[in-house]
Amino acid sequence: MEISRYEFKYHIPPDRLPELRRYLLRYCDADVNSRGDWYPIYSLYLDNDRYKMYRDTEDGAPWRMKLRVRGYANAEAPVKLEVKRRMKDQVRKTSALVSPADWAGIQRTTDLFQLRQRGEFVQFTESLRAAPKMLVSYERLAFSSKVDDYVRVTFDRRMRCQPMSDWSLAGQERGWRNVDDPASLGGGRSVYLMELKFVLAPPAWLRDMVNHFELQRRGYSKYGRAVRRWVFERESAWDLCTSRRIA
Repeated sequence: MEISRYEFKYHIPPDRLPELRRYLLRYCDADVNSRGDWYPIYSLYLDNDRYKMYRDTEDGAPWRMKLRVRGYANAEAPVKLEVKRRMKDQVRKTSALVSPADWAGIQRTTDLFQLRQRGEFVQFTESLRAAPKMLVSYERLAFSSKVDDYVRVTFDRRMRCQPMSDWSLAGQERGWRNVDDPASLGGGRSVYLMELKFVLAPPAWLRDMVNHFELQRRGYSKYGRAVRRWVFERESAWDLCTSRRIA
C-alpha cells in the first residue's frame, strides 16, 4: 500500500477536544478503526547505531525517512511494516502487511530478511543496517471525511516510550516514560497531538476550522522525543517552533 499526502500537526489542550469533535462531525465520520473512541497503537522504530534517522529529523533535513513497525491491540490485525519519507511538508508512506503468525516468527533481523514479501521496508532495513531502537505507544481518536475523497483528522494522547532492541511490540509495563508531559513539551501542560492529513490541499472546511479555533502549527516527532528522552535527554528547537497557519 502506498499513499502520498500532507500532514500538519497541532498541539491541542485536552479541554478543547469536545468543541473540535463537534465541528468535525459535521464533515467527518468516526474512523472505522476508532468507532468514535480511543484505540491503542504501538510503533516500533528502527534506526542505525548512529541514529541517522533521528539526526536527520532533528537537523530539519529537507528529505528524511523513518522505518517503523505498527501494531494494534487486536491480536488478529496484521502488523504494518512502514517506510515514511518526508520532503518538506509532503509525506509518502508505503506499508507492507505481515500476518500475526509471520510477525511472531521474527526474533532477529535475519528473520525479517526471510519474509516472503521483500518490500521497501526490508530493503531499507538491510541497506541502512537498521535495527529496533524505540517502542512508542499512544491512544488515537480518528475521523475520516465524508465529503472529500481523502481527509483524515487524528488526535493522539498518552504518548509514551521505552528503548527496545527486540523485534517486539510489547514493552515492559514499568519501562514506559511519557513524551507528552509538560516537561517534555517545554510548556505548562500536557496536550493532545492533532494531525490534519490531506492529499493536495486542505478543503475549505478544514481551513475554516483552523482559523475559527485559532490553531497554530507545531512540529512534533514521537520518535524524536523518545530518543531525546532516553538517549540524549535534551530538547531541540526544531520541533518547538511555531509555524504558519494552513489558511
